[in-house]
Amino acid sequence: MSTLGHDVTIIEREERILKRVAATTTSQYFEKLHKKNGVKILASTSLVELLEKEGGVCGARFDNGSEIKTDLVICGIGIRPNQQLALDAGLTVNDGIVVTESCLTSDPNIVAAGDCARFPYCRNLIRLESVQNSIDQAEVAAATLFGRKMAYRPYPWFWSDQFDVKLQIAGLNVGFNRTVTRLGNRPGSESTWYFKDEKLLAVDAINDGRSFLIAKKLLENKNNPEMSKLEDSSFDIKALL
Repeated sequence: MSTLGHDVTIIEREERILKRVAATTTSQYFEKLHKKNGVKILASTSLVELLEKEGGVCGARFDNGSEIKTDLVICGIGIRPNQQLALDAGLTVNDGIVVTESCLTSDPNIVAAGDCARFPYCRNLIRLESVQNSIDQAEVAAATLFGRKMAYRPYPWFWSDQFDVKLQIAGLNVGFNRTVTRLGNRPGSESTWYFKDEKLLAVDAINDGRSFLIAKKLLENKNNPEMSKLEDSSFDIKALL
């Protein structure tokens, strides 16, 4: 929107953007990117009310008492899975339709897959809202319907295009307690590697497709690189493969 000449303001309830999904280094990168492109960011700010005039939105009021005028509002507040059909069918639900590794619900004649399905992952039950999950999990569900035994073992990955920057994420960083940030080969590129102790959990790759692909392969093969090697800027991460 800002590249089209519009004034854009991002309202962020947390103290930094992307807090729920990324480390501080990734947040700071994209905060600088947006500000460079003329976007205003109001962090630690919550929306209280959208102001209307003549049937349209004309402004927004925040929890600190301030207001801004606006012609257009885009709200990103997350989603709740629609599980009413599953409830009516007597299926077990818990923030989504609970399924086994084979995508079976609590009814052995019914399968579920996609954003609505809550499945076992690393000894927890999770939902993944991504294209990768919908496609790969649907293949397992189809195999189950045909009597083939398959277990869904996802290797999550995501992407986001912001201005001329591509963010690619491999893995899930839930539970991380250590990170390493490396500069990429191209100007403005970098990657942040997430670890829980010595275990590699995920990678944020910013305009750095090479690091993304290498990290994705490491995660699929359950290889855990030494953090000391990643901390060495002269080390060629391709050697990790």
